[in-house]
Amino acid sequence: DELHPRLDARLPDGSRVCATMPPVTKQGVCIAIRRFFTEKLTMKQLLSFGSISEDAIEFLRICVEMKKNVLVSGGTGSGKTSLLNVITGLIPVEERLLILEDVKELQPQSVHVVQMECAPGDKEGKGKVEMKDLLHSTLRMRPDRIIIGEIRGGEALDLINAINTGHGGAMATIHASSPTQALQ
Repeated sequence: DELHPRLDARLPDGSRVCATMPPVTKQGVCIAIRRFFTEKLTMKQLLSFGSISEDAIEFLRICVEMKKNVLVSGGTGSGKTSLLNVITGLIPVEERLLILEDVKELQPQSVHVVQMECAPGDKEGKGKVEMKDLLHSTLRMRPDRIIIGEIRGGEALDLINAINTGHGGAMATIHASSPTQALQ
């Protein structure tokens, strides 16, 4: 309605819906539906597409095995989430993954997974759950790996603090055009 001209929703199949209307969009109602693959992408498929090299796969496998922290950066639609999904398939199955997302997009290739999602709260803001809240809870849930679907703001510092408490092997995606921009 006019008081709430934006809508973010999810369809039963997991697709995301974003709708806007005036005064947000001047030309009328605009609806975008983002559908997700039903099949999980694999390293073998990325290799066959020419999207990754054997050396890069081995490098990522060693990083995961050594519990190195991994930050996947790139522009919108560049495949950050897809790559992170595939990397989760390299994590040993006995490890507990805690996945935190603003909006659920990740489809981890593991069995011991706890997925958490931010919540907008009601009209008065009651019940709102932000990324920093999810990270706070995660640290009390015995994570072997903390994975953040997308770093957008202040949660970057929270993630760094979590890593500094001994939670190695953290993974996240971030919008950036270069590794330097990602760190900045």
